[in-house]
Amino acid sequence: MKRAIALAALAVALSGCASLAVRPCDSIAERDGKYVSRFFLGVLTLGISEAAIQQEQWLEAREGWRFCPPPVGWHGTPSPTAAGPRTPGLLINSTKWTVNVYLDSDPTATGAIPSLTLRPGEGRRLALLAGPHRIVARPAGELTGAPEATGRYERQIQIDPRDRGFRLQLLEGEFRER
Repeated sequence: MKRAIALAALAVALSGCASLAVRPCDSIAERDGKYVSRFFLGVLTLGISEAAIQQEQWLEAREGWRFCPPPVGWHGTPSPTAAGPRTPGLLINSTKWTVNVYLDSDPTATGAIPSLTLRPGEGRRLALLAGPHRIVARPAGELTGAPEATGRYERQIQIDPRDRGFRLQLLEGEFRER
């Protein structure tokens, strides 16, 4: 009877192992949480869970990280010169406006369309090549004449190839008239 209970507990513990696989699209906080959870689960299962987690990571890598959303940061097929590893990151809209975000493009150019649109409180994962990037955000309400949504956010960032990830938060106080 004790053996059956122990095996049932082990089966329950191992069934959640796949969710602890570390993916390249995980934020730093998600990765750290997964590593801590894996440590304690590994201690409880005498290391058996680690084999299941490693198998899941291998399968996901082979299938192109099926649980990661497609990265934003380019349109269509990247150019051959844009080959190389991309650094995953998170862009968060902490304003009370819907904003249009332009990545490495000029929003004032004729026919410019935003790379993405973020609603208030929404975050979006990005995957950027190492090097400099220009991020411009404009409130979408600016086009409709909403008085509280004015100005624009503009920032130049540098992605280091050694970075494991980044997080960029759009705050209302950083939107300036330009």
